[in-house]
Amino acid sequence: MLAEIKPSKIQGKIKAPQSKSFGIRLVLYSLIKESKLENLIPSDDVNVAINVVKQFGVSVNGNHFKLEGKLKVPSYLYFGGSATTLRMTIPIISVLGGETVIDGDDSLRKRPLTAIIKALQGSVNFSSQNLPTRISGKLKENYVRIDGSESSQYISGFIYAFSMIGGGEIEIIPPISSKSYIYLTSELINSLGGNVKIKGNRIYIEKGDFKPYIGKVPGDYALASFYASSAIVSGGEIAIEDVYEIPHFEGDHSIVDFYVQMGAESYVKDKVWYVKGGKELRGIKVNVDDFPDLAPSIASLAPFTNSPTIIEGVRRLKTKESNRILTISDALSRFGVSVYSDDEKIIIEPVKEIRNASIVCPNDHRIAMMATVLAFKVGGKIDKAECVNKSNPNFWKDLISLGGKIILT
Repeated sequence: MLAEIKPSKIQGKIKAPQSKSFGIRLVLYSLIKESKLENLIPSDDVNVAINVVKQFGVSVNGNHFKLEGKLKVPSYLYFGGSATTLRMTIPIISVLGGETVIDGDDSLRKRPLTAIIKALQGSVNFSSQNLPTRISGKLKENYVRIDGSESSQYISGFIYAFSMIGGGEIEIIPPISSKSYIYLTSELINSLGGNVKIKGNRIYIEKGDFKPYIGKVPGDYALASFYASSAIVSGGEIAIEDVYEIPHFEGDHSIVDFYVQMGAESYVKDKVWYVKGGKELRGIKVNVDDFPDLAPSIASLAPFTNSPTIIEGVRRLKTKESNRILTISDALSRFGVSVYSDDEKIIIEPVKEIRNASIVCPNDHRIAMMATVLAFKVGGKIDKAECVNKSNPNFWKDLISLGGKIILT
């Protein structure tokens, strides 16, 4: 699909895209207790999670997820492009025990499994260092020691796995990346009757008294940020509904404050995110190691500021859906933006006049979304525009409803 975008003013009121992180976690929660997700609109990645829980024995009736009988470890699981579902499921398989072949699409086959293979060494065998691989064996004790620098999603998976069997302990080898997602998982589990305590680099899980989850999937700040930045650069004003109240820890919701630092009006009140462009935007220096998905969101505003934007802590961007260090740089460059990047940082220079550009989505939803923001200023084309379905199938429809002049062919 080709998206042809003309200069547009983005403004109005819209519901936030559903959180992929919460959506996957709430679907996987059905392995512990019943889930009823009242407003579920599955993205490609959430659909992967739904198919996975079905294979474990969960009955899915519309938006109602309920385990029928005992959990069964499937002989084969396909994870498409969903790294979150993959990394949270491997610990569950290892704790339950069994033999499973796991696979994914080309992008997932390139992602490392180093940390989880090392953590389970001596208990669980992997036939290959990358997907596809056969997992066999069972964790010998309710304790795991795992490197925290590769992905927090394995740690979230062990929180689920140990909650399922009545307890366990996780020791994380520093540095710990994306800590916010560990807090997100622990707070969700605890809110539903779990017993998870985080003390330094150790997580203690005790037996919980779980209750069903009946409610909505919260909105996603990182995905909604592309609506917000589109309004900012186009001179509009937007209210994004159904976001969650900002918690005590940093995370994707930190984009609200980053846009303030960049000179925009940005605040949350009663689960609505209000955003309006300021008179003059300014560059910022920010480390995204704890919330790497915000790099494209920050980059979407950076060309329109009055000073350079420096995004640090980008090393793990190399192993996202694309090598985002390269694809952020390439997409911005096509719009006439000067970018310097290495394994540690991306430096984006402001530009007086960006130019109309065409890009091909590099199998990465957030790169297409980032480029859309720039295109609303000067026009542009995005080929393979359906890649946004990975996380937000309503992306184009929502932007059209907000005044976006977009032709899809």
